[in-house]
Amino acid sequence: MPSSDHTTGHDGVGRQRAGFVINPIKFDDVDDVRRQMERICADHGWEEPLWLETTEEDPGAGQAREVLDAGCDLVIPIGGDGTVRTVASQLVGSDVPLGLVPGGTGNLLARNLDLPVTSRKAALDLALTGRDRRVDVGQVRYWDTDGEVHEEYFLVMAGVGMDADVMESTDDDVKKRIGWLAYLRSAVLLGYDTPVAASIRTDDDEPVREKIRSVLFGNVGKLQGGVAVLPEARIDDGQLDTLVVAPRGLTGWAGVAAGVVTRGMVGGDNVSYHQSSSVDVQVATPTRAQLDGDGVGYVTRIAGRIIPAALTVRVRAQGSTSWRGTRGATGMGWRRR
Repeated sequence: MPSSDHTTGHDGVGRQRAGFVINPIKFDDVDDVRRQMERICADHGWEEPLWLETTEEDPGAGQAREVLDAGCDLVIPIGGDGTVRTVASQLVGSDVPLGLVPGGTGNLLARNLDLPVTSRKAALDLALTGRDRRVDVGQVRYWDTDGEVHEEYFLVMAGVGMDADVMESTDDDVKKRIGWLAYLRSAVLLGYDTPVAASIRTDDDEPVREKIRSVLFGNVGKLQGGVAVLPEARIDDGQLDTLVVAPRGLTGWAGVAAGVVTRGMVGGDNVSYHQSSSVDVQVATPTRAQLDGDGVGYVTRIAGRIIPAALTVRVRAQGSTSWRGTRGATGMGWRRR
């Protein structure tokens, strides 16, 4: 459903209004960011926006609901990928679009949608004047070490193993100094970690048992620096793309690198790609997991799936014409095994 009339609100009365949810710890001067956003909204003829800040107790879900309850026409999280994920989780299944303004190190959803990631002004200009696009959303169910089951959404990628260790071990101060290269630094330092035995099942196929370093599954494919770890992933194809990293000894990392570069055509058994509607990973020993870069602690099992066309995102007025006219279901619908 494209948004072409920016002079009236979604109820057809009055000017449109945006609601911002900002993570204040990401900025040295939140008031300066707020003034800039308010000025740009005014320049486009929008009402004074609703402005809410996340807290340690509530990283964005409650604020997003408040924005929706206020009847805002556009919801804009400003923070890292975790803030975007938390806010967007409250919009799943609704017609209210998500606007993206860079505020983190990765800004991975914006990068994968070819949206501005270096200029807040350019990003907000686009969010206020672009078109609406329906995109897929990922869901996960994971089991913690106490046996409790958790269910959450993700927009970019989720995984278990080394990718989660990298996110957990990367220092925030280092990220501020060198950006996404901080993750590469952590990955190199973790390259000697011990692999873990895992059982991996995609859809209804027979489980495959591997000693893995990482299983990464995603809704989109690009990481920082434009590295396409899931090169076939598309945000509106209704599919979940999975990368299994299982290097055979230290020399196996060369095979992993070759496999990533050649999309699995080279690299042997060190790396493999899969495309399915769901994936289920069980690990022999508790292993760290992550959702869109946010650690969720140690898990014994993690399962993911894609909900087609579950979220509306504001994107460029010109560009991709990939659309979905129907809304995906929002229930988990997991099969019992």
